[in-house]
Amino acid sequence: MTTSLIKNLCRVSSSTRYNALNRSGVISQSIGSSIYSSSSNKQLSLCKIINNQNEKRYYTAYTKMNIFDTKVKNTQKSNIATTVEDPQDSDYLFNEVADRLTDRILDIKNLKCGKVLDFGCRNGSMIKLIQERGGNIESLTMVDSSKEMLYRDESFDSNYKIKPNRVLVDSLEDTLPLEDGTFDLIMSNLSLHWINDLPGVFTRLNKLLKPNGVFLASLFGEDTLIELKDSLYLSEIERDGGFSPHVSPFTKISDIGNLLSRSKFSLPTIDTEKITINYDNMFILMRDLQNMGENNAILKRRNYTSKDTFLSAAAVYQYLYGNENGSIPATFQVIYLIGWSPHESQQKPKARGSATKHFSELDSTFSMKLNQNSSSFVQQPPPQTIDTSSIDESSNSKKDPSLNEPYPQTDDFVIKRLDIHGNFHPDPTKHDDKKEEKDKDSK
Repeated sequence: MTTSLIKNLCRVSSSTRYNALNRSGVISQSIGSSIYSSSSNKQLSLCKIINNQNEKRYYTAYTKMNIFDTKVKNTQKSNIATTVEDPQDSDYLFNEVADRLTDRILDIKNLKCGKVLDFGCRNGSMIKLIQERGGNIESLTMVDSSKEMLYRDESFDSNYKIKPNRVLVDSLEDTLPLEDGTFDLIMSNLSLHWINDLPGVFTRLNKLLKPNGVFLASLFGEDTLIELKDSLYLSEIERDGGFSPHVSPFTKISDIGNLLSRSKFSLPTIDTEKITINYDNMFILMRDLQNMGENNAILKRRNYTSKDTFLSAAAVYQYLYGNENGSIPATFQVIYLIGWSPHESQQKPKARGSATKHFSELDSTFSMKLNQNSSSFVQQPPPQTIDTSSIDESSNSKKDPSLNEPYPQTDDFVIKRLDIHGNFHPDPTKHDDKKEEKDKDSK
């Protein structure tokens, strides 16, 4: 997008900008989501040591890199628990992801939910979902760094079969006052993306698990709020000539898998999905993020952003990503992870060198198929090949009967069908608009 186009999008009168900001309730810089966690939690520092003879360079050990201000994040979470009217109304995203995480927990066969730890529990929405679906929990320990958020829904404890034990800590990155090898299950719902030292936290959580205990968690991925990030980036570049982080980088799926393996978790499993939520405008989105406690907490955040920049970002957001009905989409990529505490009963890879055949010796035409009537595998014959050299031109004119099958319908891409002769056939029910236009022009 060129600078002139952005300027045209953002020409709004001062009174209109002021009224729009007042209606949305956005009055400060502390908006937007700064969600970040990465496997690059160690920074390589280079120090130069100069002695009398020559100059040498030495690489020091890795040290933890702080991205977030944990005290500011605790304050933000405490504020929404005490100052926001009906804070439960802003928990819709956390409740939805908690519901999906509960499905993954209860899908594990023979899972022992005896002693459970809810790490970064916020108001503790997981216990309600697990008990409603028949999960048998003997004891539950809830850990969070915000006292107001931790005790916000304490009045609902009477609805649970067990009384949760709440543990308040200064930071989720600190060593927890809990004994090692205590818990059968550790779960965490959308809290790990505010952790500076994920490798250290994963290692400490692994020590808290019993042998063959399981750790399940959810956190935001790299495609979260990509629309908001792009809009703020383009607007701030055009208005201020520079860019400050409003939406920080997110973790990649590969990073999470590497972190689990590095922290001595066995059988790591990662999956992801995207949730798209539509909002009336960008300011409503940022207001809800603030009411969730997901506003900016980066250490190097900017202290002030002008109203013009936010109004410009709203216009760019609507132009680039707006829906036909005038709303805007916001994408939340959620990564789900599972890791097990090592145990002798778990599957283990075979030792190196134990293979009896080399890959080059395997027959590429050999395939296996499961017999539906039994659990045994049966060998399938090699696939037949068609000699196209024996097909004459007259046979190519014959229509493939498979082309009469109905076409799948989608608006995302063009579907064409390949016949047995290698020719593409588009959907005959769809008209070629470009061809019709050419025909009209020729007439």
